[in-house]
Amino acid sequence: MSDLLDGFELDEAVERQYHLGAEAERAGRLRDAAVHFRVAADQRLGDGAVRLARVLFALGEETEAREWCRAAVADGFQEAAELAEENSLARQRFLEHAARIMVGAPTFDWVPSGVPAVRLSPPAISARTAALRALDERYGGIACHSAVLEHLAAVEPMVVVGDPPTWTAVAEVCELAGWTAFDSGLPGTALPHFAHALTLARQAENEALIASVLTRAGRMFLHHNAPDDAYRAFQLGLVAAHNAWADRRTLDDPPTAIPSLTTKLGTYGEGRARTLTLIALARNHLALGDLALATDFAAQAVDAGRNLRSTRADDHLGWLAAEARAAGASVLAEQLSARQVHSS
Repeated sequence: MSDLLDGFELDEAVERQYHLGAEAERAGRLRDAAVHFRVAADQRLGDGAVRLARVLFALGEETEAREWCRAAVADGFQEAAELAEENSLARQRFLEHAARIMVGAPTFDWVPSGVPAVRLSPPAISARTAALRALDERYGGIACHSAVLEHLAAVEPMVVVGDPPTWTAVAEVCELAGWTAFDSGLPGTALPHFAHALTLARQAENEALIASVLTRAGRMFLHHNAPDDAYRAFQLGLVAAHNAWADRRTLDDPPTAIPSLTTKLGTYGEGRARTLTLIALARNHLALGDLALATDFAAQAVDAGRNLRSTRADDHLGWLAAEARAAGASVLAEQLSARQVHSS
């Protein structure tokens, strides 16, 4: 009778560990989940080995995860074999997605569930992101990953009613979610965040952000002993970086750019972003031969940047001045050159 009771109590305790593991997994506490599922897997309770393997893959513990996959398959859980194959293909699928992003193929293959409860402006989203990024840099990803996920849950629905500035702002949150997941020891959960960041950055045509995301993904691959995948990510990131540089120096489609820039201008307060957008509007109007509007936006840019100390803004004004000279707009070029001399 005592043996039966002992066995019953053991079974009950093991089942309790299984349920604790499931609760921890749902809450995103994957290391706790692994501890609980490991007990269930050791006692061969249900699909405990499969659940443990899934958590271990997310934690980047591939060697142990594959051992539990083999054990689960031996116990008749064939889905464990599919789980192992799925994990090995995750990086490949991410890089294929990144390659499609780079050639401009349609990529919006996901839509956030629900609609935004509160509409947030891109600057408001970015301000919260910047604060969380500062926490990550000072205290590490573990300290702020949960807060980043809460921020992401609040702003992700904005995608469905968004525009390029909103897509950029939310993409930056996705990028930070992926980065803090990696720094928290959760590389398996980082990739979907990075993939969503790439999708949104492409929607916003933000090549610089695409380059940033790919560089972070490459660093993660390198850390987890996948140098070939890291090399591919870095290569794609380099292409995006070159595109970003080219975007700043060339104006491919002013009629399309002007409405987008005008909308973006309305989202900015005083500061560098507003100044750069005004310069971009001046450059695009100049490219269309509208000297009056180009001069007006240039004057607004000079006024907006009067107290701004930014090499980046000065470079953009220099490009505008060079383009004004080439277009024969000597008065505008002289005004811009005078501003640069005054600010140096």
